[in-house]
Amino acid sequence: MKNIQFINRKDELKTLESLKKKNFFLVVRGRRRIGKTTLIRKAFPDAAYIFIWPNKTYEWIVNEICAELDIPKFSNFIEIMRYLLDGNRIVILDEFQNFLNIDKSVFGEMQKMVDERKMKNERIRIIVSGSSHSLINKLFNAEAAPLYGRRTHEMLLQELPAEEIFSHLKIGMEEFIKIWAVFGSVPYYYTIMESGIPIEKMIAGMIERKDSMLLDEGKVVLSMEFGKDSKSYSTILTAIAEGRTRLGEIAALFSNKKGETIKYLDTLRKEFNLVRRVTPILSDPKKSREGIYEISDNFLSFWFYFIDKQRAYIEQERLGEAVSFFKDNFPAYVGRKFEKFVAYLIKKKILFPDYDFAKAGRQWGRMRGAEGGKDQYEIDIVALNERTKGMLFCECKWQDDVNAAKIFAELRGKAKHAEWDGGKTAGSRKDYYAIFAKSFKEKIKEPNLFLYDLNDLGKML
Repeated sequence: MKNIQFINRKDELKTLESLKKKNFFLVVRGRRRIGKTTLIRKAFPDAAYIFIWPNKTYEWIVNEICAELDIPKFSNFIEIMRYLLDGNRIVILDEFQNFLNIDKSVFGEMQKMVDERKMKNERIRIIVSGSSHSLINKLFNAEAAPLYGRRTHEMLLQELPAEEIFSHLKIGMEEFIKIWAVFGSVPYYYTIMESGIPIEKMIAGMIERKDSMLLDEGKVVLSMEFGKDSKSYSTILTAIAEGRTRLGEIAALFSNKKGETIKYLDTLRKEFNLVRRVTPILSDPKKSREGIYEISDNFLSFWFYFIDKQRAYIEQERLGEAVSFFKDNFPAYVGRKFEKFVAYLIKKKILFPDYDFAKAGRQWGRMRGAEGGKDQYEIDIVALNERTKGMLFCECKWQDDVNAAKIFAELRGKAKHAEWDGGKTAGSRKDYYAIFAKSFKEKIKEPNLFLYDLNDLGKML
């Protein structure tokens, strides 16, 4: 596919370019494959780019840096840094955390050099990035680390906006949502795709190839971030991907040790943003006992369900069974991500921009006065405007020829049980309804009802 690394990176580029004439020690963070190195090198094309190789000796790395940059030979890394900074160069240190396994003394020497140059008011223009979020965080944010407090700026690189990718790719909305459900908005994954090949065919081909990036990508991310604890985190992520989303269900995999399980979940949530705790949108997340966990990253969600879960079949070369599992379950998987996609469009105000819905998320709970044993309801998305008391109820159907009248009747019935502020707003709230589908059997017209098929969503984007 076409290069898409710099769609809508204007703000990031502007921030980076504003540093050029200043002294700075910038740390750039972000998930693997997000495009950190490409962004930095685009912003500073004339900078001295230094890659710290893993599994090489200190002496080899020093010699290689001197050869690649075509500079005089030095005996140690800090001498190279001083030479470059004295020459008024901006220095990019990529995979800087690799020195942890090569020579940790580099960090203390770097601290001493930075402090000395600050005291003498000498040039310091350094950019550090690395694929391991946890190790970069450890180097600069842990109080005991030599480089703690030395950074002057930090940038967290996020996924690209989905709407910008869609606009750039110029493909149909159905195919785009399928692709987005697998790869999210991570630029690298779009560069490895082949134009014109349906995503189902491409994924099936990747599963069948032993050398496919797809097979080991999730494992690489985990081993890089979690090291010896990667098995525990992998167990949790696989469980969530399979649908075991409540604390008790996950803790059962750790001999019901809830304390230990919460520790792992908190690390995944707070330090890596790989998992998030979801509570009903109308509840107080601090008090709600209805919390469930979901994987935040689309690709990892896909990988743990369709690749890691099928690892036994893949390793035994029973690839036909792994491919069949993917083909059988992919539509339902996309359906779940379709809900996430619609919620994203509402939050970004691409949908319903005039209604100013500030919150959007799933809603579930108990029905009031329910009979016949069914006492639970669930609504795909509820969006709220606290100022106007506007409330939007949404159902998302990844299906063709959806019966809008039937879904609308069911949605209104469920909406009656969704209490906002303990029912205090019942008399003043304004209810709206929306149904999203691949296509409708018939587009009915009802007060405060909105229907969106894939063609409509394409026009909105």
